[in-house]
Amino acid sequence: MKNIALVAFTSTALACVCLAQNEADTPPEKAAVLANDRAYEAAYAKADVKALADFFADDADYTSDDGRVFSGRAAIEDSIRKTFLENKGSKLVIDADVVRVLSPDVVLEKGSTTVTAKDGETGGALYTAIHVKKDGKWKISQLVETPLPVPTPHDRLSELEWLIGTWEDSDKTNKVDVRSQFLWARGGNFITRNVTVKEGGETTLEGFQIIGWDPLEERIRSWTFDDEGGFSDGRWTRDGDRWLVRETGVSADGDRTTADTTFNKVAADKFTFESNNRTLDGEPQPSVDRLEIVRVKGN
Repeated sequence: MKNIALVAFTSTALACVCLAQNEADTPPEKAAVLANDRAYEAAYAKADVKALADFFADDADYTSDDGRVFSGRAAIEDSIRKTFLENKGSKLVIDADVVRVLSPDVVLEKGSTTVTAKDGETGGALYTAIHVKKDGKWKISQLVETPLPVPTPHDRLSELEWLIGTWEDSDKTNKVDVRSQFLWARGGNFITRNVTVKEGGETTLEGFQIIGWDPLEERIRSWTFDDEGGFSDGRWTRDGDRWLVRETGVSADGDRTTADTTFNKVAADKFTFESNNRTLDGEPQPSVDRLEIVRVKGN
C-alpha cells in the first residue's frame, strides 16, 4: 500500500462537499472545488497521472503520513505514478469533515480517506489541505497527512456492542431457562458473558466467556469456560448481522470438541442462536436447533 494514501488524500482534498447543505446554499468557492473533485475522480478511474498531478499548484508541498515531503508538482506527479504502478485497481472513499472558505481565493479542508486495494487491503490517512485559486483555477497548494489513529480493542469490538445487556431463552415445555449477561469488562477492551442454565428452577450449569480482539490474527476471538471444567476457543467471522463462531475445545473428561455456532441479530432486542457441526472426539453430535433469544426488559 506504499504511497497509496497520496492518491486517496488528493481526491479527498479536492472533495469540498458539505452534504448537509443544498446546492443553492453552497458558496461558489466550494462549488468550484467540488467540480474539481468530480474531474479528479474521473482521472483516478483512468489512472491518468498527468491529469491528477495537474490538480496541484506548480509550487505545491505534500507531506505524507510517514513524514516524507514532496515539493513541487513534478515530485508529486512522480509519487502518484509510483502509487498506480504498485497499486492497480484500488478504490477510494472520501470523508471530508471540514470545508471552510477562508477567503475568495483560499479554501481549507480537513478529513480522512480510506483506500481499498484490489486484494482487499485497506489504508488511509487523516489530512489537512489548502486550496488556492490561481489564474481562475483552483489548485492544491499544501497537503499534510497524518496517520489514522490505531483502533483500540474496544473499537474492534464495537460491532458487538448491541449484545450488552441480559438475554433469555425459555423452554416452558421442558422447564429450561438459559440466561446470558453480556458486560463490558473494566477498561472496555473485552466483553464478558455470564451464562446460567436452570432446569425446574434449579441451576444445572454455569459458564463464563471472554470476547476480545486478537491483534495477531486480526479478528474477534472468544474463550469459554463451564463449571464442569470444560473450555473452548472460538474464532468469529461476521457476515452482515450474522456472526459465525468456529469453536474447538476440550470437555471436562478430556474429549476434544468442535462446533459452529451462529448468532443472527434479528432486531435490537432479539437474536437467534444455533450450533451445528458438533463433534466429540471426532464423532458427530446432535445439533442445537435455532433458538430465539430475547433481551430481558430493562437490560
